Amino acid sequence: MAGAFFAGAFFAGAFFTTAFLTGAFLAGAFFTTAFLTGAFLAGTFFTTAFLTGAFLAGAFFTTAFLTGAFLAGAFLATAFLATAFFAGALVTAAFFAGAFLAGAFFAGAFFALPCVAMRSPQLAPTAR
Repeated sequence: MAGAFFAGAFFAGAFFTTAFLTGAFLAGAFFTTAFLTGAFLAGTFFTTAFLTGAFLAGAFFTTAFLTGAFLAGAFLATAFLATAFFAGALVTAAFFAGAFLAGAFFAGAFFALPCVAMRSPQLAPTAR
């Protein structure tokens, strides 16, 4: 009986002591892990935020620079092409308008002069 009692007390003590120490160890490990994990995650967060911010700022300024360069290039290229186009259109239009007007003038002169000559005593041949 005494053996059973001492054995039971020993095992019970071992169990509770082990449970206490294991609980303390696990609790300590948990809080230590939580602390270190929190510090790691916080450090990672701030580092990530810093690096992300630096990256995004760099990307923003790079994008702004490249977009500005692109838009400026597009603007200048567009202005150049548009100017060339409008200048070409203007010159072409002037050429065709000039040709049209010249054609109209010559056609008018060609068709109108005989009519005017027939009715004008100064221009009409003497057919009296």
